[in-house]
Amino acid sequence: MSNQENKDRKQTQLSPLRKSSASGTAGAFGKMFGRTFLTILVIVLAALGALGLGLTLYLNSYMNEELDIDLHNLKLNYTSFIYTTDKNGKVTKSETLYGGDNNRIWVDFDNIPQTMKDAMVAIEDKRFYEHDGVDWTRTLGAVSALSSSSGSFGGSPITQQLIKNLTGDNQVSINRKVKEIFRALNLEKKYSKDEILEAYLNVVDYGAGTKGVQAAANLYFNKNIADCDIAECAAIAGITQNPYAYNPLAFPEKNKERQQTVIQAMYDQKKITQDEYNQAMEKSENMKFYGKINGKDVGEASVFNWYTEALINDVIEDLQGLYQISEEEASRMIYYGGLKIYSAEDVALQKQAEKIFDKSDIFKADPDLEAGFYMMDYNGRVLTVIGSSHEKTGNRWMSNATDALRQVGSTMKPISVYTPAMENGFIGYNTTLSDDPIPAYFPDGTAGPNNWYAGSRGNMPVTKAIEISANRPAANLCNTITPQLCYKFMTEKLHFKNLTEEDSSSISSMALGGLTNGLTVKEMVAGFQIFGNSGKYSKPYTYYYVEDSEGNVILDNRNNKSEQAVSAGVAEVMNKILQMPITGSEGTGTDAAIDGWTVFGKTGTTDSNKDSWFMGGTPYAIAGIWTGYAEPSEIYSQTSLNAAKSLWRQIMTAYLEGKEQKDFNFDDITEATLCTSTGKIASSYCSGETGWVGKDRLENYCDGNHTLTRGGGDYDDEGDYDDDTDNEEPTESETGEGTDDPENPDTPESPDTPDTPDTPTDPDTPDTPATPDDPDNPVSPPITPIEPNAAGSQAA
Repeated sequence: MSNQENKDRKQTQLSPLRKSSASGTAGAFGKMFGRTFLTILVIVLAALGALGLGLTLYLNSYMNEELDIDLHNLKLNYTSFIYTTDKNGKVTKSETLYGGDNNRIWVDFDNIPQTMKDAMVAIEDKRFYEHDGVDWTRTLGAVSALSSSSGSFGGSPITQQLIKNLTGDNQVSINRKVKEIFRALNLEKKYSKDEILEAYLNVVDYGAGTKGVQAAANLYFNKNIADCDIAECAAIAGITQNPYAYNPLAFPEKNKERQQTVIQAMYDQKKITQDEYNQAMEKSENMKFYGKINGKDVGEASVFNWYTEALINDVIEDLQGLYQISEEEASRMIYYGGLKIYSAEDVALQKQAEKIFDKSDIFKADPDLEAGFYMMDYNGRVLTVIGSSHEKTGNRWMSNATDALRQVGSTMKPISVYTPAMENGFIGYNTTLSDDPIPAYFPDGTAGPNNWYAGSRGNMPVTKAIEISANRPAANLCNTITPQLCYKFMTEKLHFKNLTEEDSSSISSMALGGLTNGLTVKEMVAGFQIFGNSGKYSKPYTYYYVEDSEGNVILDNRNNKSEQAVSAGVAEVMNKILQMPITGSEGTGTDAAIDGWTVFGKTGTTDSNKDSWFMGGTPYAIAGIWTGYAEPSEIYSQTSLNAAKSLWRQIMTAYLEGKEQKDFNFDDITEATLCTSTGKIASSYCSGETGWVGKDRLENYCDGNHTLTRGGGDYDDEGDYDDDTDNEEPTESETGEGTDDPENPDTPESPDTPDTPDTPTDPDTPDTPATPDDPDNPVSPPITPIEPNAAGSQAA
């Protein structure tokens, strides 16, 4: 047998073995692949199931989302009223809030021409009468767009646009869109298509401040919407996509392009004939716009005082919160909803405060000087508001008392540093603090902060630090307890809303008031109230309650509860300390003293004397005032620098006129011998002196650890720095920490001349005030009213 035949035979004999091995391998692979595929399939199905369950739960959480507003009430044009109450409980109608704003005119559905309805549906939602509130084809495309780089939803159906206009929610997010979808579905279950379209045509923005098609027709064509032709209706309908860009008075050519797009859409959807299309296009090419309302200028509405202005803003904000509606719709409710608003204003005091501002020689000598004043009692009732030193000749002005964010300087120290430090056991009444600089405080690596006086006074007790408004003790203490603790106390306990995350980590911000943005006088007054009412915080309110058009009470402040922001003992000890700026030999607030009354307070002056503050309280009320210029610049006049204290004293004196003499409640503190280093109850280790302490801390004895905290670390209290004026740091005017630039508050400045506390300014002599309401016994108006006949860094 040849060699080749032997090879063939061996190959033939081996083939079955090789076939068997290959077959086994393939089978094993098949089984492995099958198991793997099955495992993957199970995982995918489980993932899809979990995803489906999660999506179901997510969607179910929104299924009952509804618009908490009655569309039928949108057409109301009832007049609203504001009532005030005198000290005898008599209620008087003080303001009438007319809904007759010519830029907001409701027109019933039957009086809107079909052409206007067709134009709006054609350009905004051509399947409006076919879908159930959601055009799913359009919605899926919008969601896809959101997931892409475009990040935009595009236009929404009319029902969803209505909801967005009523709620003011324009956030671009999946959550908002889902919520809007379910609101639309539920809205269409409650109202007919015609009712929804009627609301839409009457509330949407049509440019130039107009709301609704009737106001738009009046303004642009000097006619009623019922008399508008196809081209005019198309011009109005085209505005809604972008009320600014398509405003025909400002951009007539842009409006013409848009209105012709509307006309084309109407023709394509067979809402107009060929002849009507031709006529409309011809008119569009030559359209003229009128630009007046009913052919005449609209008269100025009555001018509200600053208190009423603040009240209206508060009601708008509270209505937004109650109904989850936009500011626009809340404002509509006030002017059209027939509300009855019972003001908490102290009418006599408001008039007296206005008179003091009006007659003040300070503003006559410095007519550009601005001011903001805010005053409340210790139950939260706001007594008076002055938003400007100038005559108020219009409404919706920015108020220096409630709106403007100003640098607060040293007025910050008591509420941001000293109170939380005392509450947390770091200091007591006479704890000794370091007046040494903190190393590398400023961005250039130099030590700081600076004081308004030259050099350092060594160690000083808390009482003296607050009396003279020293910067370094406050900064060292803030460094010890951390700015974060200060921030947390102010935002969580005192409800400050305008502090920023940047402020929360800045010693300059939290200790010396060199803030990123600033604070309002309203916020500061609300914060300082804790020193006059044993540590309780009450939210300020400008109205007692509000009734709707049917007499239902919808907003109510009469039973507001106060919060214990800080322990009573700490608040009362701080009250005693804050009397030092008023009564101390070096007090920075002596000009605010009122004969016969206990006054606590704190001054504040920012860098380069750009802002001047005084916050102070008496046993009956707490008030705050900011003075400065609209555009921050140096206040050169000493009289203008002292204006805050002078005006505060004049208004508070007028308020106290005729009131029963009383003092603050100090039931939670007692006098005791305190360690002069730690401020705790003195022990055998200590030298002591008499001071004030909370009764709940009488067992808190000093353990002999007299180590103080200063900028460079801990040191023994014998290591005082000398007041070496030959080696002094750059000084600054009790202005604080470089608030010339709020973004970079730590830049040191050259010294400025501090206030001279012991030379009071001769204030204007106020007229004898009418007796104001008693804030300790505010009169809650009856439900049924009696209808009458026919405004840094730091401060000294």
